[in-house]
Amino acid sequence: MRLRHIFAAALVFAVSSARAEEPWRAYERHEAIEIPFANGPIAMEHVPQVWIGLRGARPRWFGMDTGSTGIVTSAEHFTPGRGDVAQGPGRIVYNSSGRILNGEHWLTDVVIHRDGRTPVATARVQVLRVSHITCLEHARDCRPESNPRDVGFMGVGFDRESAQGTTSSVPKNPFVSLVSLASGRPVGPVRPGYVITRTSFHLGMTPELTRHMAFVKLAPKAHPPGVPDWNGAPMTLSVDGVSGRGTMLVDTGIDYMFLSPPAGTRLRRGEPAPDGTRIEIFLPDRQRPQPAWYALRVGSRGNPLHPEKVEVVHDATVFVNTGRQFLQGFDYLYDAAGGYVGYGWTGRVSHEYGGVTPGAR
Repeated sequence: MRLRHIFAAALVFAVSSARAEEPWRAYERHEAIEIPFANGPIAMEHVPQVWIGLRGARPRWFGMDTGSTGIVTSAEHFTPGRGDVAQGPGRIVYNSSGRILNGEHWLTDVVIHRDGRTPVATARVQVLRVSHITCLEHARDCRPESNPRDVGFMGVGFDRESAQGTTSSVPKNPFVSLVSLASGRPVGPVRPGYVITRTSFHLGMTPELTRHMAFVKLAPKAHPPGVPDWNGAPMTLSVDGVSGRGTMLVDTGIDYMFLSPPAGTRLRRGEPAPDGTRIEIFLPDRQRPQPAWYALRVGSRGNPLHPEKVEVVHDATVFVNTGRQFLQGFDYLYDAAGGYVGYGWTGRVSHEYGGVTPGAR
């Protein structure tokens, strides 16, 4: 009997160890729903768009932004109605552009569509109905405006509350806050999280989607019940051989990179990184074997991962916002339930510029 207990305990330990080393095993018996981007594959020229339906308006394209959290919409795309809950004034700050969107918060149902006619899933989240736009001092791209039209942006990122001047008191991210599926199937097997590829996004995760990924554990962050959030993804940044540890943000909302470099580089804050600058990013840090990494030399446009430009900013810590060209070479996972990001090498780009060793780190 004792041997049987020892064997059972060893088996449980082995299974637990395998799951720790292969986080994708947590997605067994789960489902994922693939939805192509409405405007085609991710490209330098445009933000990926998703069909979204709000109360009182036809479904329309909303820009999908992994660099922010929460939905903003102009008044013509959302008319509050029965079941919606007014939650007072609010705003969201977009640091990349310097725009501040101001308006009223509403808790409402958001329908994610495959196209203009086919609903897929419904989330219940807070939405900002925008009344006017103001600008940060020294904004990169901003024009003040009252009663703006054609505002439609959907932030599905994490760890953005402090940067955008909001609080995590209620659910804001529709991709991790599903309440029902249009098929009528239970929503439970769709784990809170997503996988983003160059051509589509997947609500939920499966082993088939994620076995090729390097998983990086995120540090926990205090949050209200039902509103999962995690600290930013760790990385080591090297600029011309000068390295420092910080965090990285994959941001589909912009076509350029901006970074706050480690001390000791020749980069000047507030100016573009000069041509020839060698930038290397190691995820989550330098290791052997290396879980995930990529590199670029500023001005070498033959690298598909090269952003439109590289700007140097002044932050308190080392930081990189990759821009969306990152997704030319990587698939990207955010597991809101388990606290992981994942990076999968797609093989579309030469290993000269990056790569992945699958597993957990």
